[in-house]
This record gives sequence, C-alpha cells and structure tokens, in this order.
Amino acid sequence: MLTYEKDIKPIKITAREAHKRSIGTEEYLNTLRDVYSDIQGNIKDGYTNAHFFYDSMSLVNRVYHELLAQDYNLTLEKEKTCYHLTVDWSDVDLDPNKKYILPMEDSIITNTYGGKVQRCAFINKFGVWDCGSFFPEKDDSALYAPNYLVTAKDLEDAPEWVKAIEPVEVEE
Repeated sequence: MLTYEKDIKPIKITAREAHKRSIGTEEYLNTLRDVYSDIQGNIKDGYTNAHFFYDSMSLVNRVYHELLAQDYNLTLEKEKTCYHLTVDWSDVDLDPNKKYILPMEDSIITNTYGGKVQRCAFINKFGVWDCGSFFPEKDDSALYAPNYLVTAKDLEDAPEWVKAIEPVEVEE
C-alpha cells in the first residue's frame, strides 16, 4: 500500500514557477524584446500596427497577455500552421488632458500625526519627475495634491520607472 509520506515525493514548485519553466523564460523574454523592437520600428516608419506569427500557443498566449496589459488592441487568429497576432495602436482612446495621480505600490505609511500618506510620482516645479506624498484616504485626493496631478500627455513622455506605475484617473 502506498502512503504519501513514504512513497510520494512532492516537487515543491509554485504554479507561477511551473508556468515560467514550461516554455522557457529566456525564450519568452527574447520574444518580448523582439516584439517591442518591431513595434518601435513600425512606429518610426509611420505604421499603426504590427503582425507576428508564432508556432507555440503557450508563447503567443504569454505575449498576448503582456500586450493586453499594455492596452494594445489585439487580434489573435489560428492559421493553418501557426498563430497570427495583430497588434494595433491606431484607435487608442487617450485624452491628453485627463488628469492622473501616480500612487506608488506598497508605499502607504502613517505620518507623525497619525494620518495615512502615500508616495506618488509627479513632475516637480523644475519639470523633473520626482516623488511626493498625498492623503489617499481623503474623498478627493486632487484637492490635497494638486501639484501631484499629471496628464496623459505627461505619461507618454515619462521615463520607464514612471510608466511602470498604474495611473489612477482623477475626476475634477
């Protein structure tokens, strides 16, 4: 009779790690680097889309989800022997005047007065990206952090560390 303790030797691996190993992280990162490079090339050439062809469903699935998270318009079709991924950025609804605040993840602290404050990215008075604090628990954070608001246009020209922050739209 089999017992778990004696006969089953579990492989302790998280689902995330198993997924990474299943198709090879290096292959995925190389593919992603090539995708972003091709998109940049198409932008320079004046195109508003890019086409990619993959043999591996798991690889195209990972690329698809990465680009979806970046707000690209995507179409994925199964062709005879491969998968055809179309990436499009021609009809992206960006209002350059929308206002955002950029709260930094896991940065909420309690100040000396007992209030909760959170770090955020913003453009300082010298036109340089910087970090500051605002009160996230207030009903209208924009009233407490008017200097911390940025526009969609600001985000387009922002450095990569700023683009990595999830913007929160602020109603004025």
